Amino acid sequence: MKKIFTTLFAGLLISAQVMAITVMDVCGRYDGTLLLDSEEYPESQVYLLPGVTDNTLTFVLPDFKFNGVSLGSIVLPNIAISEDGQFSIEETTLYLAGILKLRATINILSSYEEEGVTYKSLATDNKAGIVLEIAEPKTLPEPIIVCFAGNAVRSNNYVLPNGGFEGAWTNHEPAGWHSFGTATGPLAGFVKGNTAQFSQSADVRPGSKGRNSAVLSSKTIFGVNANGNCTNGQIYAGSMTAGEAASNYNFSDPDSAFNTPFQGRPDSIVFWAKYIPGNRNAADDANQARLSAVITTNARYQDPELNNDSIKHADFRMGAATLNYSATADLGWQRLAVPFVYNPENLDKEPAYILATFTTNKLPGGGTGTKDKPDSVFIDDVELVYNNSISLLARGEDALEFNGEAYQINETYCDSCGEFSSIGTGVSTQAFYAFDAIHKCVFVYVIADDYAQSGKYNLYRVDFTDTNAEGTSTDPKEPEHQGIENVYSGNARFEKVLINGQLFIRSADAWYNAAGVRVK
Repeated sequence: MKKIFTTLFAGLLISAQVMAITVMDVCGRYDGTLLLDSEEYPESQVYLLPGVTDNTLTFVLPDFKFNGVSLGSIVLPNIAISEDGQFSIEETTLYLAGILKLRATINILSSYEEEGVTYKSLATDNKAGIVLEIAEPKTLPEPIIVCFAGNAVRSNNYVLPNGGFEGAWTNHEPAGWHSFGTATGPLAGFVKGNTAQFSQSADVRPGSKGRNSAVLSSKTIFGVNANGNCTNGQIYAGSMTAGEAASNYNFSDPDSAFNTPFQGRPDSIVFWAKYIPGNRNAADDANQARLSAVITTNARYQDPELNNDSIKHADFRMGAATLNYSATADLGWQRLAVPFVYNPENLDKEPAYILATFTTNKLPGGGTGTKDKPDSVFIDDVELVYNNSISLLARGEDALEFNGEAYQINETYCDSCGEFSSIGTGVSTQAFYAFDAIHKCVFVYVIADDYAQSGKYNLYRVDFTDTNAEGTSTDPKEPEHQGIENVYSGNARFEKVLINGQLFIRSADAWYNAAGVRVK
């Protein structure tokens, strides 16, 4: 019946027989088609995250809708995966925090057949399929069957290429970066010999795991100080007047090979620099190197921008991070973090490219370098940062006294669960909420744009107290429990619990003291 499902599940059956599957093999974002009540939704996505216990997965189907009504996000935090990629879960009661606030029973079916097509709950490292049976007798006359099949998103379009400037340099340029050697424009032939202005160095930043950095150097040409300049785009050389933006600039063009396709909305760009100006005693205003990073839509863009009646490059700019920086007192390495400022008029558009530029001076033709003592900038480990945490947690209209780590509600679980929401610390932060009746808590999963590439996310936990008829706590953490720190970060699975001022570590059902000795 459904060609896309037939193709995807055939691939799953073949791949699952080839190799043993682990949790980390299949984590990531999957884009595919959702089949709901015989209707296809071809632009659907799910997330598979590491689970809250060892050897389990967390399944997230964001903003699940049925008959046009949002039922909230479906989050299953305890899916087991076998070595052949089969998904399984014991029948679980899940609270969907959507407008209907359903408390549904959800089960994973191993397979489901409709009109000759069999759908499977299994995964490989590149494909995943799942069959869910959702029952809510008070609202739904019969269970809903939901089938999903999708391909893993394995994109690198959330990072800058070769941020450490490692590997072999071809034609005096490292992979992903360019300078005068590949310039274009009327004066390209004149500047292509300036290959010494961009070179590889063995001087790396403190703590680097790499072996190389890049060094930019100014050059005096006919008495003019030509800046050292590198970009992941291409240099256009069209005028002997350094500051003429219409003729001298770096650019990114969808029709050129000199571009970096990009899908993310990062919060900042971080890099290491060692700046050595030619005249170390000159005023700081004369001795400032520059970074510029611009996220653009699918259009040609140049830096510096040219805005006239026929071209308005600002219309294509989604976000920009710029920094003019001085040398350190000892002319050593420094770590610099620069936030992206987003254009609110373009936030509804899709990012398509990123153009980054490093130069030895903030002004074209500026600087204090001479023939014998050029301005020099060493650059290493350029990285884009995506914030994936939350700064505010709320239940209904009430903001919780959230300390950035966790919260406890002194109520019996789900007597008054409420609808949770949060404010993320990042431009692209998303949060999903899993109501867990077994652990009497709500898990808050927080991801950012780069999750599909990095696999990084944060998990927070909101605990409810649970009391018996006499009002005595049945939760062993009560009444001593005083707070829980961040439960999950990266690939670590643990929980920090403070009891009467003493720190304990809990992993699954095992308890350890702060020294790592098991105590329970």
